Amino acid sequence: MAISARRGRAGTRAFTLIEVAIATSILMIGMVSVLSATSQMHSLRKSNRERTLAQNAVRSFAERMHAAARGFSDDPASWAQDLLALYGPGAADTFQVQGLAPVEGEVAVGRIVIGTDETDTDREIGADLGLPRDLNGDGDAEDADVSAGARLLPVVLTLRWTGENGAHQLRHAFYVMGY
Repeated sequence: MAISARRGRAGTRAFTLIEVAIATSILMIGMVSVLSATSQMHSLRKSNRERTLAQNAVRSFAERMHAAARGFSDDPASWAQDLLALYGPGAADTFQVQGLAPVEGEVAVGRIVIGTDETDTDREIGADLGLPRDLNGDGDAEDADVSAGARLLPVVLTLRWTGENGAHQLRHAFYVMGY
């Protein structure tokens, strides 16, 4: 009889408290890992959205500037002055980007710099455009102001915004040409 009673108790064995604690710990570690990965993916998605908004804004603004330069090219002598009047200092040299907040202390997200000094270097404008360069086609790169007769103007668009992971910056440099 004693042998059969032992067999009955061994067949209905339950989990011990230690086994339940270990299983719960493993489950909790898995849940924390999933929650952490989800949070990081959400942050990355927001950051990628901000970067896409910035890249699309820069591309769109560069296309508008090229179109404006093309529109002003009816008078090759003054196209650069017309472009500067539209986008240069004192005009609309800053712009907003919907969906992006400017860095604290800044008026706008985007800033436009149009170079008219042939002696400026890449370091001075903060972009690799191969400067100094002959912008008015007179055979030298020593003129301090070529806005009256430029054939080519360097442009640097800089976007600075505060996003999901702090302050960000995107810089796009290109040339506009009088056709």
